[in-house]
Amino acid sequence: MLTHEELAIVHLVLNTDCNAWDLAPTSDSPGVCRFCYRARNRVKTDADTVRRVIDEVRSESEAHRCVFTGGDPVMPYDNHLEVALRHATEAGFETNLHTNGLLLSERYAGLRDHVSVYSLAVDGPDSGTADWFRGQGYFERFLSNVELLTADRRRLAFNTFTTAGSVKELPRLARLIAGAAQRTEVEYWLISQYRPIGRTDTRKAQMYGFEQDDFVRAVDGVRGMVDGVEIFAQPTRALEDPYPFRVWVLADGTVTADLGSVAAPRNEELGNLLVDGFEPLVRRAFALREKNQPEGIS
Repeated sequence: MLTHEELAIVHLVLNTDCNAWDLAPTSDSPGVCRFCYRARNRVKTDADTVRRVIDEVRSESEAHRCVFTGGDPVMPYDNHLEVALRHATEAGFETNLHTNGLLLSERYAGLRDHVSVYSLAVDGPDSGTADWFRGQGYFERFLSNVELLTADRRRLAFNTFTTAGSVKELPRLARLIAGAAQRTEVEYWLISQYRPIGRTDTRKAQMYGFEQDDFVRAVDGVRGMVDGVEIFAQPTRALEDPYPFRVWVLADGTVTADLGSVAAPRNEELGNLLVDGFEPLVRRAFALREKNQPEGIS
């Protein structure tokens, strides 16, 4: 059994594609999440398999939270999201839905009773900034989702990517988030720089790769502006820097994990938990990460 201290959170991936194509480019940005590496969907599963996967994770770990991520899990097709959320809740997990929210209102009724935390992405305090990152109309849709969820007293969280320019707008964005926190519980705000993760892109590195000290200073500057909300900072890491350990479970049972630095070209595929068991695969990841850790880092 994996203890809570060893593995508190599991990321469940129902699909690896995204619905960001729903938005058009802005006049000065191609939209569709400029920072993102887009991928075709590579998860093939069915409702019964999703339930079995969740049961296996539950039986072999004390993880308390299941994060539904992707891609974007709120897609315009049946990816078994409602089934998975309901089953994870019944199995005793807290559930965290990571979404851009573009199609949230359409599926909200079927999701509402089985989501503990809604994590919404927003990269700026107005349409000029937020739409530059993600496409025309994104900020308007974001505000609509915040209104929907705060009116219904749902628990929220926020994810933000920054550039050298947009990081200066964090105080304005903090005031927006503080306003939401006055109406409903906001659990955390995750603020990130660009992370190349082994797939270096010079153009993106120039766009997002401002000084780490400047990023940390900007985040520290807004920590006192949002009472009761935990703020996490994810600065850009050098190739040799360790990357936080995270486990992804695809809805077909495939298990992958971060094994060390951002130099890795992709997450390590460890096996399938329906064949190999969940705990043995994660313990193998622990061993591989220790083996691959750069010298001098612990």
